[in-house]
Amino acid sequence: MKKMWALAFVAFASFVMTACASSDLVIFLPKEYIASSVVEAFEAEYGVKVELRTFDSNESAINQARINRYDLIIPSDYAIEQFASEGLIQELDWEKIDFDQADFTVGLASALEELDEAGFDLLNYAMPYYWGTIGLIYDNEKEGLEAKLEEQGWAILGDQSVTKMIYDSSRDAFMAALYAQDPIVKMADATQADITAAKNFLIGAKGANTYVLSDEILDQAVGGNVPYDVAMVYSGDAVYILQETERYSYFVPENSNVWVDGFVIPTNAINVDLAYEFINFISSYEMTLENTWELGYTPVRQDVLDELLADEEFVWDERIEYAFNLDVSLFSHEFYRFDNDLKSWMDEAYREFMFA
Repeated sequence: MKKMWALAFVAFASFVMTACASSDLVIFLPKEYIASSVVEAFEAEYGVKVELRTFDSNESAINQARINRYDLIIPSDYAIEQFASEGLIQELDWEKIDFDQADFTVGLASALEELDEAGFDLLNYAMPYYWGTIGLIYDNEKEGLEAKLEEQGWAILGDQSVTKMIYDSSRDAFMAALYAQDPIVKMADATQADITAAKNFLIGAKGANTYVLSDEILDQAVGGNVPYDVAMVYSGDAVYILQETERYSYFVPENSNVWVDGFVIPTNAINVDLAYEFINFISSYEMTLENTWELGYTPVRQDVLDELLADEEFVWDERIEYAFNLDVSLFSHEFYRFDNDLKSWMDEAYREFMFA
């Protein structure tokens, strides 16, 4: 990914712009979340046209899925749960999926089991695509910053002595704000009063040195020009940034989120058989390896993970391995779950935070 990212980004943008309405397979996914070479290889092998449509958030994906037709969608775990609760997606027929669940990475298999025990079996509805954490990249050359980060954890986002970026996502921002105040309060247990307190923390974190952004940091990272002391990022984005510059490291506070994104097939999908073919194609060893090389997110296949960990051009120091080879036993973690009341509280509080 380090060498190929810029070309991959241009190819992706061009690919999306040239997609046409007569596509055989329509995939709805987050921006810049698949290698164009993989999609083109699928088109060539099957003699079909794939159209990629993108969304900015899981919430917008759900809204669009209620009124539009797609053949595949790639949402996150809590959104998959909401899709399922509203009857917007089909249960997966694993008889049509070539992937052997024994090939999941050890860490992902453990995470899926935890999520199942918590009350949601993601595999009933989704084929996992990538998984990871959310944490903080930080300037490892700034004196005393690492020690401050280890002491404060998520609370460093309220420290006006550092320049920081809060990720522009209500769930991620509130997760960080909740843990900054009380490491015992998990998102799933948060009351409306907890969300109000988290909102006040976020408002207090605002200042001349605070930025609320999302994927813009990837463009800023090209050439190592990250303008923050500390920034909230997903682990896969951290891998890319760390490959761009040795000046930054990745840190997961004592409490954080573990997320799993996956392919789901909408109830109103037209090309269901082709959707299964695409799942099988992109989940193969060869395509997962190629896709992961460009994206940098932690793969769901143990054999691909092992291959890339041994590749010194991809993982060339401990900082990158820490972000890429996830060990969720090193920190207390939670999975976001769908809760309509919680969602309403957060949506309203986040609007107040953004306009404060």
